[in-house]
Order: sequence, then structure tokens, then C-alpha cells
Amino acid sequence: MSPLAAAWTDYRDAVARFSRPARLYLLTELLAWTCHGIFAVVFNLYLLDGGWRESLIGRAISINGLGMALAALPAGLIADRWGRRRCLILGAIIDAVGQMTRASSFAPAAVFAGSLCAGAGQSLLATAGAPFLTEHSTPRERTHLFSTFFATALVAGVIGSALGGEIPVLLGAVPGALHPDRLHAYRGALWIAALLNASALLPLLRMGRLVEPSLADTRGATDPIERRRLIPIGVNACLIGAGAGLVIPFMNLYFARRFACSSSQIGAFFSIAAVFTAIAALIGPVLARRFGKLRTAVASQLLSLPFLVTLGLERRLDVAVVAFWMRATLMQASTPLVQAFVMEALPVSLRARATSLINMVWNIGWAVSATLAGLIIQRFGYDVPFFFTAGLYATAAITFYLSFRNVAETGPATEVPEEAMGTRGEGAVTE
Repeated sequence: MSPLAAAWTDYRDAVARFSRPARLYLLTELLAWTCHGIFAVVFNLYLLDGGWRESLIGRAISINGLGMALAALPAGLIADRWGRRRCLILGAIIDAVGQMTRASSFAPAAVFAGSLCAGAGQSLLATAGAPFLTEHSTPRERTHLFSTFFATALVAGVIGSALGGEIPVLLGAVPGALHPDRLHAYRGALWIAALLNASALLPLLRMGRLVEPSLADTRGATDPIERRRLIPIGVNACLIGAGAGLVIPFMNLYFARRFACSSSQIGAFFSIAAVFTAIAALIGPVLARRFGKLRTAVASQLLSLPFLVTLGLERRLDVAVVAFWMRATLMQASTPLVQAFVMEALPVSLRARATSLINMVWNIGWAVSATLAGLIIQRFGYDVPFFFTAGLYATAAITFYLSFRNVAETGPATEVPEEAMGTRGEGAVTE
């Protein structure tokens, strides 16, 4: 049997072993991430058509990140005390309410409240998701389950981005008295996304009276030197989150304002970026086995910086789109490697703490920078945030490497889902 055939057989056998709760949760992820993909393309365009300025849009985005950050630590306590499934159900309900609110009103108070609510719900989902899958799988299929988990979110993001581009066009083609203007076509797309998000609750409810295993306290005494490793890990997450918040939420506005792209074009750009993300996820571990996870991740992040600067300077659409894809591919290739390296660099007793810390500080950095980005764009244009982000990413990569260059890498690369980074809801171009 060829290596490719053997790998396929192994994967097929592992998928057949997925438990019913795991399969239902994967369906929840598919529905939720499809919603987030639509929102990633349409939401900012909807607010812009509704008369919002970039500074106010940035504030709405930052409040979503603030909701995720504020809920990060309580989410861990809820997941431990109430159980993973109840935490997931609560998160799905809060997220759906928040998305419906954001799609229903232009009043800043309502949009801000919806953004805060959606962020809190997404934080609950992000915190409980990976432990839920771990506790409803065996070592035989667990790696394949997490790989499918990542792929499900990716595919849903592609579907959502494509739908986000096409739904407003289809709604705008409705003839007669029902024909909506562009603004209401955007609102219709957001409502379809919000209903998809609400339907993500159904697979969780179909689990019935699920018996979850009791949770043991794994925190024990740790070496102070190991605890100090949390500092550069937190600094790195904060810098990356701050850099991402300056540009990622505004990529759709960047293409719409600078190049007059339609929502359909923007959706296609985002979908193709997600395909390249899949390729990066496959190539990254191969390179890491040869060069090491830390060096491969840092090199990938640094190689993405010229393309980031190009986005700020470029005035040709074809060059900007290629730079957008290359930046996303190289930056995204580093994400699972950094996650795996962090998990291996810490003892078991610190891993959950590190995940909560990363989730919290990443979203704090995102929230602050997204607010500032709206003001910067409104005053100086779309190029300046790209330059700031390049500086933040460079600082994050170099300081992280210097902090951990002497830490030995042991064990096989661990497949850690991107949910652990708390970057939920950004579609195909998350950092």
C-alpha cells in the first residue's frame, strides 16, 4: 500500500471512531463559522453604507474583542463548574443574540451591545470547545478529530466568505416591490448569517442528557522559572492581537475603498485566502520537523512582513490581492506551530492558564488597536495601519525567539486548534 493510500485509510478509520457528541459539535462549528465568514465580509460594509465612519466601526469591532477578553476567565470557571456542553449551549445562545442585535439596528448603543454580547458568547464557545472534544475522544482518533475540527472551521469560513459576497448580490436582484437597496441587501445577508448562528445551537441540544466526566484539578506546584515563561507568551499574544486588530477587521473596507471592489469580489478574495491557509497548515509541520517549530514559525512571520508593507503601499489591485494571499499564508503557517511550541514548553499544570492568558491578552490587544485603527484610517488613510502592524509583528517574532531560543523542543508537533488562541469570528484571515 502506498504512503498516500495508507494515510487515507488511517484517517478514514479514525473518522469512523468519532463519537456522536464530537460529530454533533463539529456540525455546530460548521454553522457558527459559516455565520462568522458572512459577517467578516458584510458587516463593515453594512455599517459604512449606514453612515458610520471608520472610527465608529473600529469601536464596534474593538467591543467585540473586549467581550471575548472579559469573558475569557469566567468562561473557564463556567466550563469547569457547569460542564463543557452547558458552557457551549450558553455561548451559542449569547453569540446568536449578539449577532441578531448587530444585524437589526444602526443605533451605536445597540450595535455596541450586540458586539459585546457576541464576543462573550464566542469566548464561551472557544474556551469549552477543545476540552469538550478531548473528553469525547480516545487517543486513537483524537489527533484526527482536532485536524477535522480545524478543517471544519476553515471550510465553513470559505463557505461563509463566498456567501457573504453573493447573498447581497442575489437579494439585490429580487424584482418588483421586494427589491432592496444595497443597504437592506447587506442587512438581509447579516440576518441569514445570524439565523445560521442560531441554528448552531440545535446539534448541542440533540446531545440529550449527556454525561460528562468529572474534572480533576491538575494545577500543582510549578517551578518559578516555568511560570515566568508565561510573560513572553502573554507579550507575544498581545502584540500579535494588537497588530491584527489594526488591519484584519478593515480588510474588506480596504478593498472596497481603495480599489472599489464589490462584496462578491471581496468574498472571493477571503475564500481563496482560506484555501491558502489550508495549504499552509499542511506545509508548516513538514518544515517544522526539519528546522524546528520555533525557527519555522518565526521565519514564517518575518517573511510575511514585506507583503504586509506592500498592502499599505500598493495601488494596483492584482498586486495587492497577491500580497494579501501571501501575507495570510505565511502568517497563518506560524499559528499552529506557535501553539504547539507553547504547549510543549509548559508543564501540564500551566497549559490551561496559558490558554486563558493568551485568549485574554490577544483580545485586549485586538480591542484597543481596532479602536485606534478606525481613527488612524479616518485621518491618515489605509496605508499607515499596515506599517504599524509590520512593526508589531516584527517585535513579537523577534522577542519570542529570543525568549525561547534555548528551550529544547521535544515530542511530535501537537495539533492545537486555533480556538485556543481566542481568535474566533474573524473568518479566513485570522492571526
